Amino acid sequence: MPAINPTPHAMSVVMVQFSPDSANDAEGVKRNIQTISDYVDRACSGFPGVDLIVFPEYSTHGFGFDPYGTHLQLATTIPGPETEAFGKIAREKGVWLCVSIVERAEDPNKKAYNAMVIIDSEGRVALKYRKMMPWCPKEPWTPGETMEVCEGPKGSVIAITLCSDFDYPEVSREAAWKGANVILRPSKYMYPWDHIWNITNQARAFENQAYVVAVNHTGQDNSYSYFGRSMAVDFDGNIICEMGDTEGMTKVDLYPMLAEAARDDRASNNYLYQLKHRGYTGVPPHGLTDNPFTVYSDWDAIPERWNRGPSEEEEKVSAVGRGSLARAAAKLDAAE
Repeated sequence: MPAINPTPHAMSVVMVQFSPDSANDAEGVKRNIQTISDYVDRACSGFPGVDLIVFPEYSTHGFGFDPYGTHLQLATTIPGPETEAFGKIAREKGVWLCVSIVERAEDPNKKAYNAMVIIDSEGRVALKYRKMMPWCPKEPWTPGETMEVCEGPKGSVIAITLCSDFDYPEVSREAAWKGANVILRPSKYMYPWDHIWNITNQARAFENQAYVVAVNHTGQDNSYSYFGRSMAVDFDGNIICEMGDTEGMTKVDLYPMLAEAARDDRASNNYLYQLKHRGYTGVPPHGLTDNPFTVYSDWDAIPERWNRGPSEEEEKVSAVGRGSLARAAAKLDAAE
């Protein structure tokens, strides 16, 4: 059972699930930052010694009737005003934060990024992640290029993924391959896909021998309804903490050194090791170490059925998000 008992071993994580305001301007963003700040105050008061507080995807901006266009108009830089505000909160409380940013692209020919950052307890940006697998055909952002990790509290190595990223095993495997023993999944996961939530969280934890902390929205906005159920999963795929469908927060203790011990010491079911040492019992001492998976070795030889362009119906859906961004970009150009 989790305890209010700060130790040098347990990484204390607070998961916050809520329904942010749909920000239409800078003041709306400030309101959400204030809500996040209030939750940080409550978490630090209720759970002394908390190491990391994780908030959902898009929780700084919310989702309105024209979400992507509004997001583009409010997009910012990293570092920037929002990370400065979050840094001040983290520094004053001495706690790490995982918070949402819509990041403006450096290249004017590219669309913005759906990003998430980890702010350390000194108020610095310790990690920036750009969503690698935007949810198509709806989400019109530029995909991120790389998975990065950072060293966190209590021996943790942290990676961030975002929502639909976890529907693809490759994203979390890349995180584990780079050393992550704690993988965060801030999300905006909605009905009717609630049945997939547990499956993907548990499978990704199990196959990568990593803790997964998946934090979701609650309530509803102008687009969807959300089921909450934020959860933490251990490196064996067991749900060790799960919330309901209402707004709130809870704490869970993680032990990154146990995940590392499992990766180092297990003989069977040691997936990260055995992926590269196939059948070492029959082919001693190292097994087969080549790559047998043509999906990776022949990356560009994708089967034709998946090498097509979007269908006409898919394009109609995609055009909505693209049009929203185009109108917002025109407004920004006119303002300049």
